[in-house]
Amino acid sequence: MIRDLNDTLVFVRVVRLGSFTAAAQALQIPKTTVSRRVRELEQAMGVQLLRRTTRQLSLTEAGAVYYEQCKDIAATLEHAELAVHQLRDGPRGWLRVTVPYSFGVSWFAPLVAGFRRAYPEIKLEILASHVPLDLVAQEIDVALRLGALPDSSLVARRLASYATGIYAAPGYIKRPATPDELIEHRTLVLNQARRDVGYVWPLRKSGAKLRNYLVEPTIVANDPALLKEALLAGEGLSLGMDLSMRADVETGRLQRVLPEWIGPPQDLNAVTAREHLPSPKVTALIGYLKAQMSGTGVPHNWTE
Repeated sequence: MIRDLNDTLVFVRVVRLGSFTAAAQALQIPKTTVSRRVRELEQAMGVQLLRRTTRQLSLTEAGAVYYEQCKDIAATLEHAELAVHQLRDGPRGWLRVTVPYSFGVSWFAPLVAGFRRAYPEIKLEILASHVPLDLVAQEIDVALRLGALPDSSLVARRLASYATGIYAAPGYIKRPATPDELIEHRTLVLNQARRDVGYVWPLRKSGAKLRNYLVEPTIVANDPALLKEALLAGEGLSLGMDLSMRADVETGRLQRVLPEWIGPPQDLNAVTAREHLPSPKVTALIGYLKAQMSGTGVPHNWTE
């Protein structure tokens, strides 16, 4: 029988973070203590759980089995303890958030100072990434994500839904009369539009179902901000969120193309790992973001 559950919690943290040093820093205890606790766990279990080399750590077969059985228990205990402390003391501590890069810069960043004023005991660590990060492995509290969420292991809370359409600069004179003609035009496309048949834009008229239309991109990027200057320069057509195009439409730098056709709505979701219990600091962030949108999908201090 294991005498000290803390040994198990330390072992799980070492595996999750990949090293004794990282685990010691996260737990705020000496590295020698981390090493000793794992060694005592192995002695109590009567098996080796970790292979140690000068370059890396790896799980033994027994270690892999033990980790799989214990990781969810450890996560539940950690979040339960945190939730109790925060209920007592109010939302506090580090909140680790990941956001898509350009959306994070233009939308989330302007809200950070206001959130900190509302919750001065919460500290933010913001990770901007084009690639969805593993919330459990990288110990991320909440992810703000746009678009479809294929991973059923996540819990999503929708914050807003943004309409999309096709846009071009006035200098791009030739315009398609129907979506079927898009294949004949230069297009600026996000790499998520790639399908087995090529690149497609899902479009529909009001009341109808979405249908995929083939496009022939001249520029493909993983973030809409990387397409914006080319779009403004008249390099082609782009399918994007109406909200992000609004300021340039109002100044005449962009125009709506095929205005009766709309693209798929882009939902903005606050996403957490299913095994993480809702914490007061996550609840505080989600509530703050919803309040800023005021039911319109547009933050009070939206800036382009």
